[in-house]
Amino acid sequence: PFSRNTMAARFGVISTGLALAGGAAINFLPIPIAGEIKAQAGTAFYKNVAWPFVSLMNPEFSHSFSVWLAKYHLTPVDRVTDDAILNTTVLGRQFRNPLGLAAGCDKHGEAVRGFLAMGFGFVEVGSITPLEQEGNPKPRMFRLKEDEGVINRYGFNSDGSKVVKDRLTALRAEGTALSGPLGINLGKNKTAEAIPDYVHGIEQLGSLADYLVINVSSPNTPGLRDLQEKKEMEGVMRAVIAARNRHCPETPVMVKIAPDLDDEGLKDICEVVMAVGV
Repeated sequence: PFSRNTMAARFGVISTGLALAGGAAINFLPIPIAGEIKAQAGTAFYKNVAWPFVSLMNPEFSHSFSVWLAKYHLTPVDRVTDDAILNTTVLGRQFRNPLGLAAGCDKHGEAVRGFLAMGFGFVEVGSITPLEQEGNPKPRMFRLKEDEGVINRYGFNSDGSKVVKDRLTALRAEGTALSGPLGINLGKNKTAEAIPDYVHGIEQLGSLADYLVINVSSPNTPGLRDLQEKKEMEGVMRAVIAARNRHCPETPVMVKIAPDLDDEGLKDICEVVMAVGV
């Protein structure tokens, strides 16, 4: 016979084991309900357990730490196949779902597979400048806790195109296809001329991208938004398209513009991109 305490202890051990086994099963089951349970549990864990600690970290460090976790596949994995209704084709590229990771998170192309494994339909890396640069002085990222957001004033900190090219070349050479398109966002160095820098980016990285983005919208690089003026935009984009046609003619090109342009500015940009074939 067992005492009540012994039976309670054994019941506790068995219950804990079943809970862990159930949690592991849910984590690996590729069915929608398992994915939903994991998502709900993961959100609750982050808000109630992880966030109180993460919020104590320096904002830029927590950003770098999250990229490091994804780089070494220590982030959650979405094992549920996306519903076919989410599949879409844009610019000749297949997307399993339309929710992607924008440039500015994986700035140096370090964790593409890790972020795709989390369920993103595509990952865009960058912005990448021709030469390595530090960006703006620190601190340059600030939390807005009440708004659950951040202010980013990085200023195109970049490992430079040579380092990123080597990194992405190794990624493409691994033999396993990426589970979503890889976008490469190109920027210019702080004190450099725009056209040579964007052309350099296409020459170095264009063949590694499923699509390219010319970033002329960052408010953190002096003079960059001036490139959104019609005359400057046309000069840049004609050079960009000519370089694309020489080095990676099948790669689509897009332009990242500021969200606060007025109607006249938008009209000018639309006329330019239509005229030059973006």
